[in-house]
Amino acid sequence: MNSDFSNFISEKIDSNTNIIWFEKSNKYIVLNDTINILLLNKLKPSVYPINNDFIREHQVNSSKLKDINKDLENLILECNSEKQDEENKKIDINNGFLKCQSSFKFNNRVVKILYENENLRNLIDPKFIHLKTQEKENLTFKVFEKNKKIYLFKEDLFLGGWGLSKMHELQGKISMELTSFFHNMNDKDWSAVFHGSTLSYDNNSVMLTGESGNGKSSLSTILMANNFSLVADDFSPMNNKGVHYHFPSAISIKEGFYPTAQTLFKSFSKLKEYYINEIKGNVKYLPNNDQNNLRLSVRCNKVINVKFGKNFKNEIKLINKGIALQRILPDAWISKDRNHSIAFINWVKKSMFYDLTYSDNEEAVKLINNIF
Repeated sequence: MNSDFSNFISEKIDSNTNIIWFEKSNKYIVLNDTINILLLNKLKPSVYPINNDFIREHQVNSSKLKDINKDLENLILECNSEKQDEENKKIDINNGFLKCQSSFKFNNRVVKILYENENLRNLIDPKFIHLKTQEKENLTFKVFEKNKKIYLFKEDLFLGGWGLSKMHELQGKISMELTSFFHNMNDKDWSAVFHGSTLSYDNNSVMLTGESGNGKSSLSTILMANNFSLVADDFSPMNNKGVHYHFPSAISIKEGFYPTAQTLFKSFSKLKEYYINEIKGNVKYLPNNDQNNLRLSVRCNKVINVKFGKNFKNEIKLINKGIALQRILPDAWISKDRNHSIAFINWVKKSMFYDLTYSDNEEAVKLINNIF
């Protein structure tokens, strides 16, 4: 690494674009060249001295420099503050209340999940229905509600409790635990999890990202119908060597996309419908269409931010990595381990990031194939 000290890592990742990771807070900051040099000077002045030539070259007057220095000092203070994990009080488990159960098999490994009631089961089960089995389990998880919190145990090991407003965190934790189990790995093997969908075709792989409602899952479905294999939907785990792993959930298809999905997959009409909430409405879960040729892991170094609109131009273009990261990082989980941070930054440096806008499904597929 170019700059690798005890409390931060700094790397150039693109033209006039740098990233700095702070160990204490596990925060990533994207900076242009000028601000990056000024910040490094604050952090390690003996290593990164600033002279008058730099000030003249970058046209930084004394008044402006004073304001920048103040902002940088506040940034350093914030980024060097260690994040305090929310206290999670352990509780005892009453196995007698766990009345519902489901078992799932993937990669020749079977997990059983015990639930207190059907409502809790519906939080987890629907996207894994295609993996259901009656075989004997290798591991058991337990999910129950108490004092307006939902608690998760692995066997009798307490994993955490989440309030009803943090169901996405509970689902993320379960997804991570299931991924580790199915691949016979553990927490320390993962460097990142992205809010994106990864698909592969032959030896090529791509991860689709984008805000909810921008057509990410719809495009994943379209690509599946065009010989792409689904590696992960909405939850893309990457290990500490930059390899993306299969997360065996089905794709969540919203009601507005039902007609298109039906034309692409004849079995779609037979899938069970689930009501999620007022915002998402009804959905169906479409499993990978190529179960016999699943890719358990792939190298994925192409990331596409997706945006669908009826009047949008069908276009794909390479974008600055800093712009891409500012979109990806807020919804990503990145391990706070220093070596994992190095692995993540190396993956960014090796990867290419794109913006895709589309209004025509066939054109979108052509554009994606063209980047390979």
